[in-house]
Amino acid sequence: MCENRKSFLIILNINGEQFILESDTELTIDEKNYIEAICETMYDVSNEWYEDIYDMSPYDIAELFEKTVKDEVGITVTFKAIDLEVSILEH
Repeated sequence: MCENRKSFLIILNINGEQFILESDTELTIDEKNYIEAICETMYDVSNEWYEDIYDMSPYDIAELFEKTVKDEVGITVTFKAIDLEVSILEH
């Protein structure tokens, strides 16, 4: 029998660059909170990559985020392509 596993979409904003990621499972409240905490502390001096993060591109930081979520939360997130990006702006 096929088990229905729900995925969860995450929009990751890194200094104005947006990435869409999909988790391999539905996230619990605790997992969501942990992922938010990872984001809040990415530029913290206590992180091992603190010295290098300022020289990283948003894409490198997104890959670091992907790895950190896997290592610390145990959730696999994969990048999803953005097929169309549009804006509605007030003039």
